[in-house]
Amino acid sequence: MNINTLTKAQLEMKKFGEINRLNESEPESRPHRNPDEEILSWQLQTVKYEKNDITKTKTLFLSENSHFCSKSFEELEPINLCDMKVPMIHEGKYLVCQVKGKPYSVIGLATPSPYFGVHTLIEDLNGDIEELAMYNFRHKVDDVNWLPLGTILIIKEPWLRYGSQSKTASLRVDSPSDVIFVDPIDNEVLEKIGATKWHDSKLSKNAEVWQKEANECFKKGKYEMALKLYDRAIRFNPELSVLHSNKSLTCLRIGAFYDAYEAAKIGLEKGGNREKALYRMGQAAYDMREWQNAANHFAAILLESEKHEPQFEVADYVGPIEIANIPGKGRGIIASEDIKEGTLLVVSKAFSTSLCQDFLSLLGTIQSFKKQGATADQLLQVTQIMKNLQLNPQLGKEIYDLYAGDLEQNVDIPFGVIDAARVQQISACNTFGTTDVGENSESIDKIRLFVLPSYFNHSCIANGKREFFHDVMVVHATADIKKGEEIFVPYINLTYDFLERKKKLDFWKFTCTCALCELDANDENCLKRNEMVKKYVKFANGSYNLYSIIDQGEALLKKIRETYVNRNELKIVLVQFLDTLYAAYYDTGNKLKCAKILEEIISLMDNPLKYTEKIKTKYLDLAHCYLSLRNNRGYKEMLQKAMKLSFCADMEHFKAIYPMIGRQLSVM
Repeated sequence: MNINTLTKAQLEMKKFGEINRLNESEPESRPHRNPDEEILSWQLQTVKYEKNDITKTKTLFLSENSHFCSKSFEELEPINLCDMKVPMIHEGKYLVCQVKGKPYSVIGLATPSPYFGVHTLIEDLNGDIEELAMYNFRHKVDDVNWLPLGTILIIKEPWLRYGSQSKTASLRVDSPSDVIFVDPIDNEVLEKIGATKWHDSKLSKNAEVWQKEANECFKKGKYEMALKLYDRAIRFNPELSVLHSNKSLTCLRIGAFYDAYEAAKIGLEKGGNREKALYRMGQAAYDMREWQNAANHFAAILLESEKHEPQFEVADYVGPIEIANIPGKGRGIIASEDIKEGTLLVVSKAFSTSLCQDFLSLLGTIQSFKKQGATADQLLQVTQIMKNLQLNPQLGKEIYDLYAGDLEQNVDIPFGVIDAARVQQISACNTFGTTDVGENSESIDKIRLFVLPSYFNHSCIANGKREFFHDVMVVHATADIKKGEEIFVPYINLTYDFLERKKKLDFWKFTCTCALCELDANDENCLKRNEMVKKYVKFANGSYNLYSIIDQGEALLKKIRETYVNRNELKIVLVQFLDTLYAAYYDTGNKLKCAKILEEIISLMDNPLKYTEKIKTKYLDLAHCYLSLRNNRGYKEMLQKAMKLSFCADMEHFKAIYPMIGRQLSVM
């Protein structure tokens, strides 16, 4: 980031502080805005950006507080802009409005992670105008077409506040469940909210017309538009079963599994194709992780027809474990029976997955303003979680039950309501970051939210190990575990030194007290040893003289060994150092020395840490060295050990799960 940008960011942060204080002031009547002037100003601004081919993404600083409405629409009363105050959340009220200005993208910078949204201009039933920022509805940067001019909205408990870049008031919505979208042809709803003047009487009332248009949208992959049109067709002919069946399939395509199940069920009740309805109900139940319900529907198909052979994906699996309250820690996972090392404990599909490359152009901007541990890629993940909750409200309880940082736990969130602030905290505290390898060996960064695995607590010396296979997490036992004992997985890279591990774990606001951390904390040579290794690694990375790197490394190796004279176990820093020295010897082609160093690394890690990913690769490196030294027996032995540490049944299984390793082995 250049100096000019930094200066601008500092100025914006100062302005944010001023506006934040303004939003804590006593509420006063909302300032009137001239509708004609505001609409003209917005149109001119839009023309300016379109003429210059500028993609406008505005950055706003948001206050740390957030709001969501927990009441149903029936419990609310109407309010107009002229009756509002600022700053104020108008509890118990709802605002009916229509989009009057072409929207543009906004990034709302907040703690612990940013929000992505759109900014637009709305008009209420009296013709008054106000700006509106809606966050967490979509995650694509350039996707603003979902909010076209004329869209009719009902905003539950509207929040009028001062914007972060001027002292003009604007509406802010954080939760997608706080907005109800009204079809301009739905006269029944329009009459109920007093908005019949926005009824579009020119639109057809023929269900077949909308069914045809919906079918065309579906064929083109425009599933959200197809869903709106199927709903419109159902409004005019609710007894036509094929409409419900088509709606069900459309919902499956966009991940709205709850609605897909209900639509298929209604279609079946109205005499629709039984086989299709049962199959779609089975698919929806499966994706809602209702395994028995899904199995029942698929079984019914197989009993009645030979046509379908359902293709099952990976289903969640839960071994002999259970969630329990852990004294001093909250909740965790314990063994429900005695468990042997190597036992499969969990197979879990991700609730949501976010691909950071989807918005690379924004990462620098967001990362520049991050606060208190926020990460740029959480913007996409937070929005994705909210989208999944909106599409599948029945999954809300299991998500809201997850740890949410400093927020109160065990809060009852009404069905279908999205608590944006809680989702933000849940995402920050529970998501897993991984790096996948693409088809062309490029790194693809992803973050994922898993439900059950989020209950595993951390220990550096863990008795469980997690691995990722695309959007699936697999957890195995790495030691024998007695019934009732807690099961841990490591949250961080175990080859970090003590201070690095401590710093990483500070994010979760706890101090690890495992055997390794206790040893390091009480080791008087710990900090000295760490500094020696850091200086050497810095020297080695900046030097092109391999023999100088080796000479200095061998001299320093003796000093590092001396710091461990009173310690006989868990010599992590020594392993780090040997690994750096191994890299230098490898570049010189000294396979014999490489083999000796790798043998020592493996010996030092012949303890609960042997299951770490890095150690598994050391077995493969040693296998490669043995092959070069014509030690075929040693080569096969190392491959077998690496395979065992990967919990693979045989070598083909090992190569299939780790294609990069398979390619490496193919050239050995």
